[in-house]
Amino acid sequence: MAMESTYIPSLTLSEQRIMLGQETSSGSDDLAAAFSKGNYEEVLCSAPAKAIFGSDLESASSIRSIISGATPFDSEFAASDVSEYVTALARRYVQQNGPEGWRQMTWVGVACLNAFVQTNWTGPELTLDPMSLFPGDMGTRLAESFIATQVLELPEDADKHEIGRREHMGGRVYLGAKQSEGRKLFDRDVLRLLERDGEEAYALTPRALYLYFARLLLVDIPEDDVDTRDAAAPTARWWAARVTRIQQTLLEYPSQTLLDEITKHYAAAARSLPESPVRQAYIDRLTRSVDNKQGSVDGFSIDKDMFEEVIEARKSAQAHDPMTRSDQLGSAGSSAATSSVAAVDIDAWDAVGDDSREIWARYLLEVAVAFSQHQMAADSTQHLAQAQAASGLKWKMTGIKGRRTKFQTFDVTQLVVDATSRKRPSDDEIDAEAECVPENMKLNDDVLLEEIALTGDAPSTAPLAVIDRCILLALCQNVENENPVNGLTSEQMKPFISRVLDRASNWSVYTTGLLQRSRLEASKTRTVERSVLQLQALVDQIARPQPGDLEAGASERLAYLPVLALPSQWDLESELARRFVSLGVIRSALDIYERLEQWDEVIASFVLLGQDEVAERFVRDQLAESPDRPKLWCVLGDLKKDPDHWRHAWEISGQRYARAMRSLGAFHYGQSQFEEAAECYKKSLHLNPLFEKSWFLLGCASLQTGGWKTAAHAFQRVVALDHDRGDAWNNLASAYLRMGQGNSERAWYALREATRCNFDSWKVWSNFMHTSLSLHQYASAIHAMARIVEMRADSEGAASVDLESLRTIISVLTRGSLVEGLEPAAAKRREEQYTRFVEHLLVDQIETRITSSAPLWRTMAGFWFWRKDYGHCLDCHVKAHRALAQQAEISYDAALFKEAADSALELVSAYENLGDKTQTVRQPSSENNEQGEEDQEAESRKSAAVEQPVCPDWRRQAKMALRSLIGKGKPSFEGTPDYVRLTDALEELR
Repeated sequence: MAMESTYIPSLTLSEQRIMLGQETSSGSDDLAAAFSKGNYEEVLCSAPAKAIFGSDLESASSIRSIISGATPFDSEFAASDVSEYVTALARRYVQQNGPEGWRQMTWVGVACLNAFVQTNWTGPELTLDPMSLFPGDMGTRLAESFIATQVLELPEDADKHEIGRREHMGGRVYLGAKQSEGRKLFDRDVLRLLERDGEEAYALTPRALYLYFARLLLVDIPEDDVDTRDAAAPTARWWAARVTRIQQTLLEYPSQTLLDEITKHYAAAARSLPESPVRQAYIDRLTRSVDNKQGSVDGFSIDKDMFEEVIEARKSAQAHDPMTRSDQLGSAGSSAATSSVAAVDIDAWDAVGDDSREIWARYLLEVAVAFSQHQMAADSTQHLAQAQAASGLKWKMTGIKGRRTKFQTFDVTQLVVDATSRKRPSDDEIDAEAECVPENMKLNDDVLLEEIALTGDAPSTAPLAVIDRCILLALCQNVENENPVNGLTSEQMKPFISRVLDRASNWSVYTTGLLQRSRLEASKTRTVERSVLQLQALVDQIARPQPGDLEAGASERLAYLPVLALPSQWDLESELARRFVSLGVIRSALDIYERLEQWDEVIASFVLLGQDEVAERFVRDQLAESPDRPKLWCVLGDLKKDPDHWRHAWEISGQRYARAMRSLGAFHYGQSQFEEAAECYKKSLHLNPLFEKSWFLLGCASLQTGGWKTAAHAFQRVVALDHDRGDAWNNLASAYLRMGQGNSERAWYALREATRCNFDSWKVWSNFMHTSLSLHQYASAIHAMARIVEMRADSEGAASVDLESLRTIISVLTRGSLVEGLEPAAAKRREEQYTRFVEHLLVDQIETRITSSAPLWRTMAGFWFWRKDYGHCLDCHVKAHRALAQQAEISYDAALFKEAADSALELVSAYENLGDKTQTVRQPSSENNEQGEEDQEAESRKSAAVEQPVCPDWRRQAKMALRSLIGKGKPSFEGTPDYVRLTDALEELR
């Protein structure tokens, strides 16, 4: 999609302050001022809001000239009518008020967004029901009844499930709301309108109508009006990106459609930001990533083939250096998967003003967090580096001596983050933050200290700017995304959290830091108690209906939320339930899962309790109440392993519920019904292509059925979503190889990436070696063989060396095929380079590990003969013969005796041909014998080179080898042809 060329003005001072989370004064824009103070109800009850939602209308007749469809005055008004109704009134309002109307409509939409976020993410409780924004009696007929604004004891007839001071009334998840059946149905229909790509939205999302309003007013703007709106309200695109990000969090799995929208809106938002070193590059980078699809396979979309760029870049490099061909091992593959933004230039930001720098820091960090939430670590890392440069944050990971336990008597190096902000926050800001943060639970352990006691030179403890704390949290999250889950990863993450929590900060930032610390401490015996208590405290403080005198209000809680990965309230409670499961408190976790209607987890909990029959009965009871819920049918199918349930879920969803096809595809795949599995996965991916596991299984099924092209496209999508998926790279190479000639080079690049991801898999290295040989990329083949020997020699011995491949490598070098067509100087350099490679392989990898393979020693002898290292060549022949002659079976095994006889005669021939040859060696002096090894080496370099025979007594050595073998074979093989050959050879030597 091409970026619009219409000029978009920069952010006004008022807009900048709002995007920075600061209050603005009342004046020409009262809505912006009210919004900046967190007074969302005031914005939603203002005159512009009433005009947009029609709450100022007295009857249906007053709107008939604008809209002919159903209105809130009609009893049949449904969720599906909201879009036409609100869009018509909003269009009328902006037509009447021009640019000012667009600005006011934007603030109303943003207030709807923040009202939704306040309800579901941060609290405190918002009393305004979105249904009351409609005119007529609809606001009262379908309104929620607010039970209480204070924490009350549950009445006896209330639902039994209660946690975190929340009351469960009428199927709601948040405190104080009770609904009629009509309202429940209306909200369910609204949630269906927010579904994308066949992914269901969370069924108990409170007040989803707020988010739907925000989407209608900020995202679903007619294309003809987008430029006009953006010119009047430059921040609208930024808010639109936030709307789609929040919508994404409601879905069970990520949506490709929403990801494309998020990227598009962030790209457009960059046009209104102040000038900066990365502004244009960033717009171009995000613009290129939009609409990056071409072609289709059997009806579903596929990504553009990224290997074209890799190969073209490779060929360009070869054009400048014809010696390189395709043998160098680089990182072109990894760089092709993700286009990079402009290189980070920290000094270039010095020319940008403070406010502009923070605007850019927030913007870049927000995009980085969005990519991180979609598991796109490479993109996230790039934007984090830019955000850090814009902010001016300086940090480093270092080690300082310290102690962790109360009884420790010695210092151990501790990992710490030394971070300083470019601009230190004021004392007033620090004092204000210190009063409004969540409770930090104490460890209270009898061994561990509350904090690491540093005894070395302590790092800087100066207060950090809040945006810099957010960057540290994002860096911490990236450590987790880019590394496996283990103790080392946790130790790398902890220093970031400690620096964020070293003193109070913004409510959301501090909450996110405490949550991340709770996650890191969940796996340790001495910290798991605080982990659970801290998580429970976070659930409690968000659930509190109204903040206390010393608690943060709505505006502060939402100020930094877009740049943080803070989960929603129901996700936070679900995480608490998972923590209970890890501790074995299954029943408490089950209570939470039931109340949150997370049926997959409910069933898993019943199974852990050994109550499979109860689980089935529970699901069927829910189906009796809601027979049209495809998710419940899928859950029943998962429980009973009955494909008919998944098919039924697919049909009742109107063939729009992607999970049903994913589950059915997994069932067919498990039954080795690969064609049926592939068809199911194609249907699910047609709805939602942003699902890595489905792409992988589609590729595997296609490999089984011979659909090489489909398999290649499927695995391409997998590695585009997860560039470190080694098995996908390997399977992609397999698909390319089976597609025939013309794809071998692609297979080689894929296998190279597979070796990077599966560095310890000798099978992957073996595939890479053979493919490299077929493409005449001998340096890669040598490197692969060395790696295979390194991994397998200790357990497999000589079997770890592919003898035919080694012979091919040596033959190419010794026969001159490697340097054909090159200029003499280039040919000489190339030959010397590969000679060093082969020598390293033979001497450092093979000879030091493998000693018992006669064919291997004879193969290596050929290389040393070509090198004119006759001594080494003769030594290989000797070792080849010994490998056979020293076996005990030689005295009675005819086949082995014959092979040993051949080897002995070959050794005698080598002695005759090489024994009298002379070669240059350095003759150390006798004085070196008592010197150290280093002194001897230095002295030998000074020693004069001398010519000497390879083996002066070669005749005696040959006779000894023959006599030894004759003696071993005489009892069993005297008189045989092989025995006679040996005695004749011995007689000739005499």
